[in-house]
Order: sequence, then structure tokens, then C-alpha cells
Amino acid sequence: MARLEAPAKYQSDVNVWVDEAIWGHRFYNDQTPWLVFLEFLAVFRSRHGESVALNENTEEGSHETFTYYIPRSIPLRQLVFNNPHIQHIENTGRSDSERWNAWLKQFSSDFDYSYLRDRVESFSRLARIIEFFQTTAVEPHRQRRWTSKFLFPYGPDCLYADLPGNVNSSPDRRFFARGGELLYLMLNRSGSGPDIAKLISDKLLREDDPWNRVITALLPSGHRIDSNSVSSTIGYLPFACRQEYSALADTWLQLLKLDLPGETLLDPLMRLSALHMLLYMLRRAHEEIGEKTEPKFVLEIAAPRKTTLFDLSVENFSANRKLSTRAVRAYVESAKSQQEWKDALAARAPADAVRDFLTKRYAWNPDDGPAAGDPQTIFNSLRNYAEKRHQQHVAKVHGEWTRQIGLSVSRRGAGTWYSPDDSLLKALVMCTVDEDREEYHRFLAKLYNQFRLVVGVAEAEQAFGSLPTDQNAFMQNTQRLEQRLRTLGLLRRLSDDCAYVENPFRSCQ
Repeated sequence: MARLEAPAKYQSDVNVWVDEAIWGHRFYNDQTPWLVFLEFLAVFRSRHGESVALNENTEEGSHETFTYYIPRSIPLRQLVFNNPHIQHIENTGRSDSERWNAWLKQFSSDFDYSYLRDRVESFSRLARIIEFFQTTAVEPHRQRRWTSKFLFPYGPDCLYADLPGNVNSSPDRRFFARGGELLYLMLNRSGSGPDIAKLISDKLLREDDPWNRVITALLPSGHRIDSNSVSSTIGYLPFACRQEYSALADTWLQLLKLDLPGETLLDPLMRLSALHMLLYMLRRAHEEIGEKTEPKFVLEIAAPRKTTLFDLSVENFSANRKLSTRAVRAYVESAKSQQEWKDALAARAPADAVRDFLTKRYAWNPDDGPAAGDPQTIFNSLRNYAEKRHQQHVAKVHGEWTRQIGLSVSRRGAGTWYSPDDSLLKALVMCTVDEDREEYHRFLAKLYNQFRLVVGVAEAEQAFGSLPTDQNAFMQNTQRLEQRLRTLGLLRRLSDDCAYVENPFRSCQ
């Protein structure tokens, strides 16, 4: 499968082009699944404003090339996230007028917020509005500077860029690290982009959403949400067409067609998008290593005591977590199979020729320059550098993302294993149960076929190529999941032989 040519600009921005060549530019562990999702919505909003969202036409074999714009929204962000005195002033017991005067005096900002007196019926009302947006913010528990805190995306005017402490400088790439751009590119290349774009604009990013209208009411008169925007060129995704893109699009279409309001769909979309991207990362790693096996997640549904399936899940998680490092090593080692490597070894100055070849092939430019020495020493220096760089960020993505979307859990002394939480289970039911109900074992088969989630005996046999040695452990696992789903109100057993998973959010067709 041929890679699309990567923009030279991005290759020059890094010290070695390995992680990005395998998976794209770029996955980054500090960018959580929620921030990937927000970045995607911000890119979408910009392109939707130009009527080309998820409909970027490219020539065959070429990469999308466009610039998108994200608002800074400084007055809004200061009001919600850099407004430390409002609660204290609201609780002082003074008159409404005195509260307004005290707050306007103490609130340090380049903007004059006195217009809010005419728009909000009382100071206490303003305090409650600010408190609502603070408590419903994305990941409010995380300790981040106010310029990297984000509103829940109730509508298009809730979206803005991640910024450093100096809000007028270039955007920060720690939390909006281009993962959302990769998600955008995957959906754009899925073949279902226009259909998804219409549903997003109709359900997720509605300007007439009540809370989006509250946001616009908090902004100064005449303030344009798109003024003082930051701009960026779209990132790099290595392959033009893959099964993961269409599978991701199918999930989006399934969820967006549900009879639910847009804000209810955001959490399951975030979780399942990240799950699809994790599958993409695992499959790409398998391809680089040369393994033809499919990825799998062996789920251990919480049990009262330790089981053999728990040990299998721990082992499965560990193998998946290490897979990306193995892929990096395999990708670097692949240089030795190329004719250029053989020609370099046969050159009159093989060390110089090898260094030149590796520098060109991997855009290798470590801070201290390519290593000197014999060819193998130079090669080892590159490989070690690439692996060390990988361990700092991309290697951590699997562990952190699976935990954040509710796919894995960790316990001190026990390790980390795959065990879904209730929110992920609800998202999976919403996505996989097409009608109002699905026979339970057919539902388990769909979980494996669509997401490679292994719960029962039949799925384990498919995943491992043979029946598991402890079939009873998997049978008990299916029983525990059935009980979990029944507790959540998502399953009904009609008889000893007939259990159905129910989707109360079924599509309006």
C-alpha cells in the first residue's frame, strides 16, 4: 500500500520522520480523545463556513492541502475561565448594583463587560451562567491554564483554539496536536463525508442551540467570533483509502441518525472515534511488523474474583501497548532491505554514504547532528533515537486513550487490562444495535466484527484461531456482561434461551 507524499514542511518540523510516516502527523498522548474531538469540530466548523466540509476533492495519489481557521474567543474564555472573583462577589450579600460595580472593578481584562448589566437580569444570574459553563466544561478536573480550558461544544460559537499563555502568539500544539486533523482526514476519505457533514451541521453544530445562543449573548456587541483567528494547514495522513476510514464513517452515521439531541451524541462519538483510531494504530503497527493477524481487545467484565480471563486481558493489553514500539523498530530496520542501503555500504566512504541515505530517508536531524562512526553505529544511533522519541509520546497513546474512553482499567499491583465502563457500553449499544433490539449473541458477534472486542467463546475462537482452553471463563464473562446490560436497562431476557440487547435510542428512519 503506497504512502501519500508527506509535505516537506512537516518533515522539516521534526527531528526524525518515523512515527509520522507510520501513523500520520500526528498522534500525541497529551491530546486526549475529547481534545481530538474538539479539534475535529473546530476544523469542521472552519471548512463548513466555506461550504466544503468533508468534501475536500483531491487528485488521485495526492494529499489534501488547505488552511483552516479557529477563533481565539478571548473575551468569552476570560469570562468563563479567568474570572476568579465572581463567586466570591456573588456571595457577599451586597445589593445587585454593588456586586456589578465590585466585579467590573476587580475583573482585569482588556474588554469592557459592562454591557452584561443590560443583558443579564441580575449579577447572581450571570454567576450561575458562568458556573454552569465551568462545571460542564470539557475535562473540568484537569489542571490546565485558562487558555487551554474548553467549553462543552453546545454549538459552533463554543469552539476555539488552544493557546499558550500569551494569547496573541501562535497556537499551542500540546493539546490540539493535530489528532483532530487526522480524524477529519479519515472521515473526508471515507466516501461518506458529505452525508456526515450534513448531519453534523444539522445536529451537532446548530447556531440556534439554546446554550450556543447564551454564549453569543455573553460576547461584546459587534464582536465577530471569527475575528482574530489562528490559522493552520491541515495535517498528514499517510494513506488515501483504508477500511478503518469507512468503518469510522459507518459509526458516525449510525450515531448521528439516532433519535437523540446533538449534545447527547457527543460523548459516544468521542469514545467510539478514539476506539476506531486505536484500531487504525494497531493495524498499521501489524502491517509494519509484517504480521497478518487482526487486532483484538480481550474484555474482562468485572468479576468478584480473579479469573484466567483477567490474566489473558492483562497479557493482551501489554502486547498491544508494545506493538507501536515494535512497528517503529521494523520501519527503521526496513531501510536495510533497500538497494540504497546496499549501495551505501559499497561506496568508497560507506559511513558518509549511510549517513546521507538515512538522513534523507527519515528526515533525520537530531539536535547534535547525525552520528559519526561505522555504518552500523550510525544506524543504531538513528534507531535508538527514533525509539526514544516514540516512547515519549506516541507509545503512551494506547494506554492513556483506552483508559480515558472507558476501555481499560489499572490497579496498583494488578496491572492494566481491558474492562469497559458503563458509558462505553452504552455507546457500543447505540452504535451496533440497528433496530430496537438485537439477539444477545449476535450483539457480541457485532462487537467483535466492528471493534475487535472479545467477550465470549465464539469471539475468542475467531480472535485466536482456536477454541480457548478455558471456555467456562468466557461463558461466565458473557453472563456478567448480560447482567451489566440488564442493570443499565439495555437488555431483556424473554426466556432461558432468548435474551435481547435493546437500543432505546434507535434511528428515526
